[in-house]
Amino acid sequence: MRHVFFNLSFYAVTLVMAVVSVPVSLVGGNGPVRWMYARWCRATVWLVRNVLGATVEVRGLDRLNGTPALLVSKHQSELDVALMGALFPEYGAIAMRELDNYPLVGGIVRKLGHIKVSVEGERKNQLPEVLAGAQRVHGEGRPILIYPEGTLMHPGRKLRYRGGVWHIYDALAVPATPVALSLGLVWPRREWKKYPAACAMEFLEPIPPGLAKNEFMALLEDRIETATNALVREQASPERLEGFTFDYEEQGGGWKPK
Repeated sequence: MRHVFFNLSFYAVTLVMAVVSVPVSLVGGNGPVRWMYARWCRATVWLVRNVLGATVEVRGLDRLNGTPALLVSKHQSELDVALMGALFPEYGAIAMRELDNYPLVGGIVRKLGHIKVSVEGERKNQLPEVLAGAQRVHGEGRPILIYPEGTLMHPGRKLRYRGGVWHIYDALAVPATPVALSLGLVWPRREWKKYPAACAMEFLEPIPPGLAKNEFMALLEDRIETATNALVREQASPERLEGFTFDYEEQGGGWKPK
């Protein structure tokens, strides 16, 4: 029943924060909205740890030299967003432009200053806009967060890594920090039930700037997938692990379907 109390607490906190943030977004600047977003992220992580009873670890912070410029992360649940926001509340992510037009929350999203792309209707080449947005966020001294698969994934599963991350990495000439995680063990994608289990977010060795696209993409995918699968296998109970399908494995320098 702990997940029921957690869900009720989480949605109550989210509703209160949204109600307060809407008028702030209408009259305040970016700073107050980002401050409130950071408090929501920290409250969410607190609820996961103290109401749900999960163990949430953060590993590899010693690998970071200050605030990373580019974070490239696996994406398994809303907990990824909250934990990343608790650690780096100023981050700018690749986000749907259509969110700007949502009633009430559109103003909040605009004040967070994300990098916008369109996902509906006829879409032109959006790379120039993405790179301009990345330059803006980087110029503001804020980290950029990107999910290279572009969607939520179950533990043990993966999709093709999209090359847009390399274009940002190349244009900014900055290190890229891969991020592995097993947060889906506690908060599965789009599921009501949550688990009082152990999970972790791990910051891996940064990839230095200057690599060619094919070399960068292969190294990025290898680091994230290897570390993510290791975390899942380490932290999942035998019963949970039996339900996961590790449908990709490293074969001869690349990740291939089994």
